[in-house]
Amino acid sequence: MTPFREDTALLRAAATAPEPELEELTGEGDVLVLAPHPDDESLACGGAIAAAMETGRRVRVVIVTDGSRSHPSSTSDPPGILAELRHGEVDRAVAILSEGRLVPDWLGYPDDAAPDGPAAFEEIEGRLAPLRGITSIWTTWGGDPHPDHQRVWRLARWLAPRIGARVWGCPVWGRFETSWDIPDRVVRFGTTPWRERKRAAVAAHLSQMTALIDDDGGGFVMPEEVQRHFVDTDEIFIPA
Repeated sequence: MTPFREDTALLRAAATAPEPELEELTGEGDVLVLAPHPDDESLACGGAIAAAMETGRRVRVVIVTDGSRSHPSSTSDPPGILAELRHGEVDRAVAILSEGRLVPDWLGYPDDAAPDGPAAFEEIEGRLAPLRGITSIWTTWGGDPHPDHQRVWRLARWLAPRIGARVWGCPVWGRFETSWDIPDRVVRFGTTPWRERKRAAVAAHLSQMTALIDDDGGGFVMPEEVQRHFVDTDEIFIPA
C-alpha cells in the first residue's frame, strides 16, 4: 500500500479543482464502472455511483479480479474462500450505493493478474456484451501504482472508442504518490450528500477494513484514517 499522506500535489490540486455537473461525468447515457478489485468501486467513485443512480442513470458495475490475495498467508481464509467472501462484500456495498437496485458483474480473474492486452480485452468485451448506450467509463486511474489498476485503466481506454464512451480515471493509491506530475485536467465530484451511504459501502468490505481475518499478520487492512480520507474527501476524476 502506498504510504498515506494528504499533502501531495494531486490532492492539493483536487481540493480546489472545478466541480462540474454530474452530467459531464456521465455523458448523456449510461455509466460503466470498471473496478479492478472488490472495494475499488466504493473507494474511487462510490459517491458518484450513488448520485448517478438517483438521477435515473443506468450504472453497470464490473469487478474485474476476485481480490483473493489480500491475505495470502491466511489458513482460515485461503484464496477460494476469500474470493467468495469478497464477492459477498461487494454485492452488499453496491446494494448500499444503489439502494438495492444494482448487482455488480463479477468477472473473477485472479487477484494481481488482471488481464492485459488486446486479445484479453476482446475476451472481456465479449463477456460484457452488449455494451450499448454507455457514454462514460469510470475506472481507477493509470497513475495508481497497483498493476491491476493500471491494466484496468488500459482496458477502459481500449474499450472506450469501440463503444463511443469517454473515460474518467479516479485515483485510489495514486493520489498519495509524490512523484507524479499533476494531470492537465483534474475535476472533483462533491460527495457530501452521499457520504453516509459511501461510508456504509466502504465498511461493507469487512475483510479489508477490519481485522476480520486475523491469522495473517501481513494481510491488508486499511487504516481507519485512510478509510476516513476516502469517505470525507470529494472524489477525483481525471479524463483520459
